[in-house]
Amino acid sequence: MDRNPGAPPLYAQLEQILKQQIECGTYKKGDFLPTEKELMEKYELSRVTVRQAMTNLVQSGYARARRGIGTDVVYEKVEEQMEGVISFTEEMKKHHIEMQTTYCKMELISPGETVARSLQIPLTEPCYCLKRVRNAVGKPMVYTITYLKKICELPTEPEPYMESLYQYLREEHGIYIESGRDTLEAALPSEEVQKALKIDAQMPIFIRTRQTFRKGGEVFEYSICYYPGNRYKYTVEL
Repeated sequence: MDRNPGAPPLYAQLEQILKQQIECGTYKKGDFLPTEKELMEKYELSRVTVRQAMTNLVQSGYARARRGIGTDVVYEKVEEQMEGVISFTEEMKKHHIEMQTTYCKMELISPGETVARSLQIPLTEPCYCLKRVRNAVGKPMVYTITYLKKICELPTEPEPYMESLYQYLREEHGIYIESGRDTLEAALPSEEVQKALKIDAQMPIFIRTRQTFRKGGEVFEYSICYYPGNRYKYTVEL
């Protein structure tokens, strides 16, 4: 928990942690969430703080409070399976749209619980984190946060990642993506996403969460892509 000045309220941080755990499948529909006492002890929070987070979770449709029993998960995500894995740059080239990377930051980090679980690595194992803003026709089109398993040494300067990430990994490091899984959802943007995409708090966004796999089913990438709803349309052919 971030207790530094200016950090989000502790109840909001706990709410976000629980939402991520539900969305990632740690707690599935019908599962009971930890009790107030368990959450208080685990995160060193007051009962009032924990109760506020749980109330918000119920009000946002993620859970249901059952008197005398506990709080169980009611959230169930609809998942679409897409065939073929293609980078955003390659996707835009198909439509003859020129992309520009206006922000790029690559660093080696210690993963949190969600990232470690998604990459199937221990919390003690570092991974790469690449943040990029891609523009089209002079406007931000996507803000992407990509986590990569550290299977080789990758440079942290931004130059190699200004164009297609997958193409760079193939040509420079011999890393090929064999398959992937995308999950799509609609939401309202966080402050970080608002700033990156230059949108206001009420602008709906698409969130595409992606896991990609190398040969043999080894997870290599976990990405979260944020698209402004007024600038992007996702079409699925069935």
